Amino acid sequence: MNKSIRFLIILFVGLVLFTPWPVLAQQASPYPIGVVVDLTGRTSSIGIPEKRAFEIAFDEINAAGGVNGRALKVTYYDAESDTAKAVLHTKRLIDVDKVIICAGYSSSGTTMASIPIAESGAITLFSAAASDKIWVPTKKWAFNVVPRQKEASIPILIENLQKQGSKKIAYIYIDNVYGQTGKETFDWACQEMKITPAILEKYAPGSTDVGPQITHIKASGADGILVTGQVADTVMVIKNARDQGFTAPIVSDYAIVGPEFIDLAGRYGEGIVTTSLKTLVAPDLPDNDVQKKACMDLYTKYTAKHGAFSLYAGHAWDQAFIIAQALKKVDRKLDPAKEAGLTAIRAQLRDNIEATKNFVGQNGIFNYSPDNHNGLGPKCYVPVVVKGGKWQLFK
Repeated sequence: MNKSIRFLIILFVGLVLFTPWPVLAQQASPYPIGVVVDLTGRTSSIGIPEKRAFEIAFDEINAAGGVNGRALKVTYYDAESDTAKAVLHTKRLIDVDKVIICAGYSSSGTTMASIPIAESGAITLFSAAASDKIWVPTKKWAFNVVPRQKEASIPILIENLQKQGSKKIAYIYIDNVYGQTGKETFDWACQEMKITPAILEKYAPGSTDVGPQITHIKASGADGILVTGQVADTVMVIKNARDQGFTAPIVSDYAIVGPEFIDLAGRYGEGIVTTSLKTLVAPDLPDNDVQKKACMDLYTKYTAKHGAFSLYAGHAWDQAFIIAQALKKVDRKLDPAKEAGLTAIRAQLRDNIEATKNFVGQNGIFNYSPDNHNGLGPKCYVPVVVKGGKWQLFK
């Protein structure tokens, strides 16, 4: 062996031994991950904090060397609060970008429209929306991270209204997948709790006035209102009710949690009760709460970079770290840049997510199973109230 060849061998070995691990991770084919969120349009107040939290989480994972010696390469698409565009982006992520998983999905509508595409493409769709139709009945390739209204919102809010003295409760909801699921849950809760609602009302997405519905609610003699809607339209309902002289308690389903609601509602938001993942009030959690460490980690990083915390950041954080944990159990020899490797990674990743147990997240403690692709149990959320212009634990 001549000196030149010996020198090249020594140089190569030295580079391998002394190159930092994150650099080596970046040299291997990365794991491509697709994210579809609503950065513009009606539900942009959901998608923007989700993207911010994805960036926080994936940057942290990559800074630590990625997963299995590979960086995570994330492609983001804006669904623009439009189901058709969410479907197009999902197809592109699967067929063109060749991602190993499709994550994000800010609304139940964009999720439900995209699930058939993921199912036919044999790839996991990981949703951050609330409707239990996403996972009931179980769909092989669809998972989500948000507790359904049945466990985390509507029954708790009915009890809250009753504690505030309401005896005739009105329910008003947005007529989309999220609201329709809320209505079904409200009907179920009323039957379980043996109460008769004062009146049920609904409004179309994009409505700018619900004056007639509020008139009906007042005429019914209702002394409390429960709203299921997104941020802007829920504020519209509250404003219409207060401007028409409705002074009784108003509570809202959990989609409104975040600084956007407080900013948009102004004085109308004071005293409004909803439910939230614990991260919103992370500093107030007792030290023995098993979620406090994870909640404080996200709360501290998000608020330092973006100001007031948003509930929706927690959904993205849970997706990102559940994906990373499941990826660690994928055969590390499989190359995502090769078609056979990509297909195998997609399948193994799905199986590993389904096998996730006791994952301490922002939304709760996750325990997925073949017949439960939500993984969360009752009372994983806590009641919160707008008080003094900020969210606080409801006491």
